[in-house]
Amino acid sequence: MIYLSFRLSNPWGQPFDNLWNRSGLITNHMAWEVELCVVKTLIGFEINYTRRQDHAGLTMELTLFSRSISFQIYDTRHWNHKTGAWEIHL
Repeated sequence: MIYLSFRLSNPWGQPFDNLWNRSGLITNHMAWEVELCVVKTLIGFEINYTRRQDHAGLTMELTLFSRSISFQIYDTRHWNHKTGAWEIHL
């Protein structure tokens, strides 16, 4: 896992609100999502890359003046730590 993040928050800011989002499938098990939100963070960024866990993938987020845009590409499956493989549901 790789995780980089920086945030400067405003505790008196507006509560979370989702302004816009879109999502879809790339393949049978890969999905994407783009989201625009109002948050209590004044400025910030986040980069998160995961493997071998539930919904593993890449997340990138940029926040300026309490408006946040995030983009994700992720696996829709769940990881089974006991077998070391993706769970299969029949």
